Amino acid sequence: MADTNTGTIETTGNLLFYKKPEPLNSDVHGKLGITSDTKTPFAFAKGTQLIPITVAEFATSALCYPIIFAGTERTPAVVMGLQKDHNAYIDADGLMADGAYVPGFLRRYPFVPATNNGDQENLMVCIDREASVVTENPEQPFFVDGKPSDFTNRAIEFIQNYEMETQGARNFIKVMTDLDLFETQDVTIPQQGEDGKSVVQQKIGEFVGLSQEKLNKLPAEKIMELRDNGGLMAVYAQMLSQANWQRLVTQEMKNPAQGDAIGTPAGKA
Repeated sequence: MADTNTGTIETTGNLLFYKKPEPLNSDVHGKLGITSDTKTPFAFAKGTQLIPITVAEFATSALCYPIIFAGTERTPAVVMGLQKDHNAYIDADGLMADGAYVPGFLRRYPFVPATNNGDQENLMVCIDREASVVTENPEQPFFVDGKPSDFTNRAIEFIQNYEMETQGARNFIKVMTDLDLFETQDVTIPQQGEDGKSVVQQKIGEFVGLSQEKLNKLPAEKIMELRDNGGLMAVYAQMLSQANWQRLVTQEMKNPAQGDAIGTPAGKA
């Protein structure tokens, strides 16, 4: 799994901040490995507004961020900034805000899964060769005596498990689509009214989420199916996560993007 195969290499999922993915290979990368960046560990993602998550991460993510479904594929993602190319939870030094959940998509970097000629059964692991943590004379070598190190084997195991969870997310999206639970929703936050006394809701964007009204109209047997397969908990986690828009606004004020005002729609990525 850590060697280059012939054919067309296709990375899986949205690459975002990956610049130069290469299949991990002992001949090419035998002297390389990972040297931890303890000073700016998440600097690579500070320009990324939306971070994909798996359904298994919904419950934990819902404690910190709004969860939306992004793009034409309706990929589950957490909103970490109100403006494009800005992550309010990662400061200028590349540090994550205290207490914020770190999605697996960030934790797996600089590793990424790939397939050979699109064969999902032939999963391999790539690295972002331009990642600052990929170095010579590393703390954690990729290979020892030409074989994957224990560190690399743990990374491979993480990638395999994450890819299975990603497939679970695809299945969840299909179920939500079949049940017609998706809908475009407004993002609103409370603002002081012009009279200085009243509170009004100001729209700051829109996104694709799951509809409580549509859920309530489902037949009882469909609700039971969702409950039994774990989907219902994920649905409610996504809905409850919408309470985090105000938290995100507050975080944006602590760590604002340069030059723009709050208000770019969050769900149009």
